[in-house]
Amino acid sequence: MKLNEVYTGSSNFLKAADLQGRTIRVKISSVGVHEFEEEGKAKKKQLVLSFEGKEKKLGLNVTNATSIAKILGDDTDMWIGGEIKIYPTTTDFGDRKDVPCIRIVEGLPPELTDSEIPF
Repeated sequence: MKLNEVYTGSSNFLKAADLQGRTIRVKISSVGVHEFEEEGKAKKKQLVLSFEGKEKKLGLNVTNATSIAKILGDDTDMWIGGEIKIYPTTTDFGDRKDVPCIRIVEGLPPELTDSEIPF
């Protein structure tokens, strides 16, 4: 039995565990804003992406929003129809280490062949 099978909620938001350890290419179908309130704190807003053919949405933190802006530009209206790759990883969050998260692949430079390596 997988942990994600036990701890699935009715959330419409994507979790790192939903990606099952894989990098996935998705096409953005809409960009919205979600307002939420953390206990004892002021209301916050975050961008939320919907993807073509997918039920769950991805709430963007500043790191992921900035990564997408590097790929598709900083006008979120222009993100619609754009493709990105998302992958599961971990990050430090507050005083906790190795918290599951989703990140955006920004692309890697092309690899050189052995004959092209300059050293």
